[in-house]
Amino acid sequence: MYKFDPNGKSVEGTFRAIALSQLDEALADLRNGGSHGRSVLHEARRRCKKLRGLLRLVRPAFADFARENAAVRDAAALLSHLRDAEVLQHTVLDLAKWSVRPELERIAARLDGKTDDGSTAPLDEFGRRLVEIRERAGHWTLKRDGSAALLPGLRNNYRSARRRMRVAHRTRLAADMHDWRKANKYYGFHIDLLKKAAPEMLVDDLRVVDELSTLLGLHHDLAVLAEAIAADPGRFGEASDLAVLAAVLQTRKEQVETDAFRIGRQMYAEDPHAIGERFASYWTDVL
Repeated sequence: MYKFDPNGKSVEGTFRAIALSQLDEALADLRNGGSHGRSVLHEARRRCKKLRGLLRLVRPAFADFARENAAVRDAAALLSHLRDAEVLQHTVLDLAKWSVRPELERIAARLDGKTDDGSTAPLDEFGRRLVEIRERAGHWTLKRDGSAALLPGLRNNYRSARRRMRVAHRTRLAADMHDWRKANKYYGFHIDLLKKAAPEMLVDDLRVVDELSTLLGLHHDLAVLAEAIAADPGRFGEASDLAVLAAVLQTRKEQVETDAFRIGRQMYAEDPHAIGERFASYWTDVL
């Protein structure tokens, strides 16, 4: 369950139901070892991102936003170093497919893809914290109802994504690109959450945001790989192989940036106020 329905029950009740469903599914993934062939880490982090997207949508109406957003963020942070370790080999393999070079294949073979020493402690602690959040989530309340509980958060996050895109375009720094990535991801969650208000209109918006999210996610993976190379170049093999990896990585990063900004200019061309008005009309028209 990840939808608000303009013709359904109250926004507050739906908010709690969505939150509980995401937490329950995350806890089930931990018990069952992931789903649909995805790793436990992937599933756990995905649920946390969706939950934080939900919290950001209702932020102006949710008095406990700061506490609960921090709780979900800090729980997910327990797994971040495991995810970064997991992604290195996958990123090199993707580069080897994009630019077929034997040097890249040799480097990928050197990386074992292991994420940790076999300890379950981070996942166990992550699960414990989710249980604590779930105990509170059943009592979460909002100060507003209806579209008034949803549209200010939508507009604020859209404005933030637009601003972060401009900063990233100016600096091209990995941290700024990552900030844009997060805000864009939340905007995609918001469209998904509100899609029932205008499914025929919003399905295309969601497709474009997802395409942009994929590009920005790839950019982040490339940045993680670049940081790992700088920290421990010997891990990646001979200097000659490493030089090829660095060159291909840079070329790929520049191409991803070009594609991301091309899509971003279209996705974020609309004024934030107009976005709010458009979604308000969607919500009203279905009543």
